[in-house]
Amino acid sequence: MIIACAAAITLAVIFRPIAKSPTVEESELTWDRDPVASAAVGQVEGRPVVVTGDLDGMVRVWDLATRQLVGKPMTGHTSIVSSVTVAQVDGRSIAVTLSVDGTMRVWDLATHQQVGEPMNGHNGNMAAVGQLKGRTVIVTGGADGAVRVWDLATRRPVGEPITGDTVESVSAVAVTQVKGRAVVITGGRNETVRVWDLATRRLVGKPMIGHTNSLEAIALGQVGGRRVIVTGGSDDSVRLWDLTTHHLLGQLPGHADAVYAVAIAQVDGRPIAVTGDLKGTVRLWDLTTLRLLGKPATGHTDAVKTIAVTQVDGRQVAVTVDDDYRMRVWDLPAIPR
Repeated sequence: MIIACAAAITLAVIFRPIAKSPTVEESELTWDRDPVASAAVGQVEGRPVVVTGDLDGMVRVWDLATRQLVGKPMTGHTSIVSSVTVAQVDGRSIAVTLSVDGTMRVWDLATHQQVGEPMNGHNGNMAAVGQLKGRTVIVTGGADGAVRVWDLATRRPVGEPITGDTVESVSAVAVTQVKGRAVVITGGRNETVRVWDLATRRLVGKPMIGHTNSLEAIALGQVGGRRVIVTGGSDDSVRLWDLTTHHLLGQLPGHADAVYAVAIAQVDGRPIAVTGDLKGTVRLWDLTTLRLLGKPATGHTDAVKTIAVTQVDGRQVAVTVDDDYRMRVWDLPAIPR
C-alpha cells in the first residue's frame, strides 16, 4: 500500500482512573513529529513501550508510562515502515520491521542497534515471530500470496514458501503452538482462515470458512480455557473461531464497515476483543457472551489499521494507529459483572 505524506501526529495517552462503564476513554497530547504508519507494544528492561514505524523510515521507541522517546530513532529503512512486530528472544526485546523499501530488518530494542544485515527483496505485508525446532523464526505473509519462514540467526529463508492452492494476498499472520507443533495462521483475500504446520508446510485441518470478503486481521487468545482466533474482515464482520476444532463459535455484530484491526485483552480476568474499522471506530466486545460493550470509541479520522494491547501501571490499554497516521492510546475500562 502506497501511503502519502501527512501532517503532525496526535498521540493520545491516558493518565486517569479506569472507567467504571464499558467505554474506552482517552486524553490527548499533540506533538509535532513524523506521523506513525505502524506500531507494536512490548517490554524493554521492565517498562512498557510502544515501537512505532514512521513515514520517514525511522523506528522509534516510546515509554508508555512517561510518554517520552526512549533513545535515538533507529535508522536504516529508506521509506515508510509499514509493519512492526515486537518479540522476546532469549531474554532480549527485538522488533521486526517491514518497509516499502523492500527490506525486513531486526532491531535490538535495548541498544537500538540493528541486528545483522537486512533481509532484502521482501514483499511482506505482516510478520510474526515464533519457534520452529528450537530456532527462532520470522514468518511473513506477502502480497504475492506466499507465506515465508526466515531464520532469525542466519537471515536466510527456511524451506520453500507456503503457497497453498487458492491463496491470494496474505494480509494477516499469527504464529503459535498447537498440540506441540508450531503452526502459522493466515488470512487474506481468499476469505478463509487457514492453519499450516510450519515444519511440513502442510495445511492443518479444513480452512475456516465464513467471511464473505477479504480477511484483514487475526488475534489469538483464550476464552474459558479454549484457544480461540478472532478475525476481522472487509465484510464488516468480526468472527470467533475455535483454534483446535476450526469451528465458528460466533459472530460479533455491530460494525457497519470493514474491520481492519483486532486484538484480545484480559480485563478483570475476562477476555475482551478490541476492534477497529474503516470509519475509525474502536469497539469493545465480551468474548464470553459475544456482546458489544458500551458505546464505540471515536476520535480517529480514518481507518484503524493497527491495534495492540498492553499493561501500564496496572491498567490495560490499547494502542491504535489509523490511516491518517495518528496514534492513540486508550484506557480499557473495568467491566461490570
